[in-house]
Amino acid sequence: MSHRAPWECTFAKEQRSRCLPGKKPRTDHKYFEVLSLCILQAGLSWASVRRSWPRYRSAFLDFEIEVAALVANAQEFERIRAEHGTFARYLRTVKSDKDACTILQERFRHVGPYTAEFYLHSVGRSVYGS
Repeated sequence: MSHRAPWECTFAKEQRSRCLPGKKPRTDHKYFEVLSLCILQAGLSWASVRRSWPRYRSAFLDFEIEVAALVANAQEFERIRAEHGTFARYLRTVKSDKDACTILQERFRHVGPYTAEFYLHSVGRSVYGS
């Protein structure tokens, strides 16, 4: 049975036919929340993170971009928004999936290759070829 990233995924690198790309977020606020989810669940039990997500959301003030615990990434996210108007517009300027993954790893802290791939997949970019 297929499902949509990121909220319905249960483990890393699921079968491509099962995990559909996520829906493109409508706001920068949601882009940042999904980026935070992808970073926070790296190396942890995904099921545990998902069960606790309402508490994460509350602790991080609904992922307002000024969140103290994610200051460096919030600042970088804001720089990108200032340069491009919206984060979605920034992502559209990067044509190749490989380049998009590399840029995310370079610009954001605690983003490795898989986190970058999963983030792009979760915000509607089909990096897995599905």
